Amino acid sequence: MQAQTQDSWRLYTLGILFILFWLLVVGRLVYIQVFQAKNYAAKASIQQSRKFEIPAQRGIVYIKDSQDLYPIALNNKVYTLAVDPKFVKDADNTAKKLNEILNTNQDDIKNQLTKDSRYIEINKSINTDQADKIKAFSLPGVILVERASRFYPEGSLFSHVLGYVNDDGKGQYGFEQFSDEAMGGTNGQYNTATDALGIPIRSADNTISDPVAGKSYVLTLDRGLQAVAQEALKQAIESNRAESGSILVMDVKTGAIKAMVNYPDYDPNNFRQVKDYKVFSNTAVSSLFEPGSGFKVITMAAGLDTGKIEPNTTFNDTGEVKVGDKVIKNAENHKFGISTMTDVIQKSLNTGVVFVLQSLGGTSGKITPEGKQLFFSYIEKFGFGKITGIEQAGEVSSKVKQPSTYDVDYANMSFGQGISVNSLQLLTAVGAIANKGDLMKPYLVEGELQSDQTLKKTQPQVVRNVISPESAAELTQIMTQVVEKGSGYLTKMKGYQIAGKTGTAQVPRSDGKGYEENKNIGSFVGFAPAEDPKFVMLVRVDYPKTEGFAEKTAVPAFAVVAKELMRYYQVPPSVN
Repeated sequence: MQAQTQDSWRLYTLGILFILFWLLVVGRLVYIQVFQAKNYAAKASIQQSRKFEIPAQRGIVYIKDSQDLYPIALNNKVYTLAVDPKFVKDADNTAKKLNEILNTNQDDIKNQLTKDSRYIEINKSINTDQADKIKAFSLPGVILVERASRFYPEGSLFSHVLGYVNDDGKGQYGFEQFSDEAMGGTNGQYNTATDALGIPIRSADNTISDPVAGKSYVLTLDRGLQAVAQEALKQAIESNRAESGSILVMDVKTGAIKAMVNYPDYDPNNFRQVKDYKVFSNTAVSSLFEPGSGFKVITMAAGLDTGKIEPNTTFNDTGEVKVGDKVIKNAENHKFGISTMTDVIQKSLNTGVVFVLQSLGGTSGKITPEGKQLFFSYIEKFGFGKITGIEQAGEVSSKVKQPSTYDVDYANMSFGQGISVNSLQLLTAVGAIANKGDLMKPYLVEGELQSDQTLKKTQPQVVRNVISPESAAELTQIMTQVVEKGSGYLTKMKGYQIAGKTGTAQVPRSDGKGYEENKNIGSFVGFAPAEDPKFVMLVRVDYPKTEGFAEKTAVPAFAVVAKELMRYYQVPPSVN
C-alpha cells in the first residue's frame, strides 16, 4: 500500500514537471513570436541581406577654350590591387607575374603575399590595361577592386587652383576641397538579399537608390594665359635663385581670375610622390607676406580721397622722419628735398607716406589717433582684414593692427611693413583703383554647368565703393610715373601706358624679433591700359638670392605676361 502511494506521487510530480516544461516552451514561443517578433525579424534581415554603396560620379571641372569646354579635372577608372594571402597558392609565381606588370621589387611583393593577413593592398592606381593583364593571369588570392579616380589632363598647370582628390575620394586643397561636397554628389544604395554564406541572390525585394552625380563647373581661367604666367614665373624664380613665387591676373571690371600660378608646383596626378606638403597649398591665398612699398598706393589713396593731399602737394624730404623715439628712413638713405606726392610714389619714399599719414590727422608733423583711425578705415574698405571669399580652400586673412597700437607701427604700415596680406587681397585692392574706386569680389567659377549643358553664370559682384572715381584717376596717373620714370621701367611698353607699383619688403623673423637679414620679397602690382584698364596683375618673388630690388626680380615677369594680355584683350596701341 505504501509502495503504491509513493508511485502515485512520483507520477503526479512528473506530470506537474511535464506541464511546467511545456508551459515554459509555449511561453517562450509566445514571447519570441509576439513580443520580440520585430527585433528578430530585423536580425534575420541583417543576416540575410547586405547593403552596397553605389559611388556617385564626381563633377567635372572645365575651362572655356574658344567656344568649347575643355576639361581640366575629370574622372578615370582605376583599380586597387590587393591580395588575400590565405588563397595564394604559389607566392613565387604570383610575385613574378605581378612584378611583370608593376615593374617594382619582386621580393617586396612576395613579402606581402606571405603575411598573416586576409586583405593587403599592394597598389591603389592600377590602370585598365594593367588590370586586364593581371586578370588574364587568373592568380588565386589576387583581388582587383574597381574605383573612380581623378585625372588632370594639364598636369601641373592648374595644380594649385584645383588641388587633388585623394584615394578616399575626398577633395584636398584648392577648388577640389572647396567644392568637395557639391562635386562629390550623393552615393546610391543597393540592398540585396543573400544566402546563408552571404552571397547575393536574386530577389524581388532588391531595391536600388540611384546615386546623384556631383555638380560640374566652368572656371574663369584661360589656359593660354595660365601657361604664359607659369613659364614667366618659373623663369623669374630660376634667374633670381628664389625659393618661390606667384602670379595672379584678374579682369578689372568683373573680378574674374584669368590666371593664378605658384611655383614650385606639382602634378596632381602624382600627388603621392610629393614629400613636402607645403607644395600643395595655393600660396596666392594661403600665405601672408608684408607687401612693402606696394602698399604705399593704399596710403596715398586714403590721402587723396579725404582731400588731405593732392598729387602736387609738397613736403621736404630730409631722408628721415622721427616718430616717437624711432627714426624712419628711406631705402638706401635717399633724400630728395622738396617732393610732390607723385614723387613719393614714383621714387618710393617712406618719409612721404608717413607725411600722408600725418596729414590724415590734420596735424602737421604728428601722427594722431584720428589719423590712425581714418587710415584704418581705408585699409578695411580696401578689403584687408577679411578673406576675399574666393573659391579656394585655405584662404587666410590679412593681419592688421588696430588704431590703438603705437604710432610707429602705423608709420611702418603706411609703407607696407608691420602689416601682412595675401597676394589676392593686394591684387583686388589695386584692382579697385583701376576700376574707378569700385572693389570687385574676385571669383574663379564662371558658372555651374546644368544637366542640359547650359551654364548658370556667376554674376560679378561689387563689394563696395572704396574711393571716388576722381581720386582713382589721380592715383592712376601717379602710378604711371612708376613705369615711365621709376622702378617699373622694365615693363614699359611702346604704345601702352601701364600703372603700377613695386615693393621690396623685409621678411619678419619667425620668433617675431625684427626682420631677417639679406632676405626679401619682391613684388610688382599694376594694371593696363591706364586710361581704360582691362587687367590687374601681381607678380611676387620670394627670397631671391640675387642682389637688387623688385624692379629686377618681379617687374620683368610682369612685362612678359602683360604683352600677352594686350593680345588677349585685343588692346590697340593708344600712346605714342
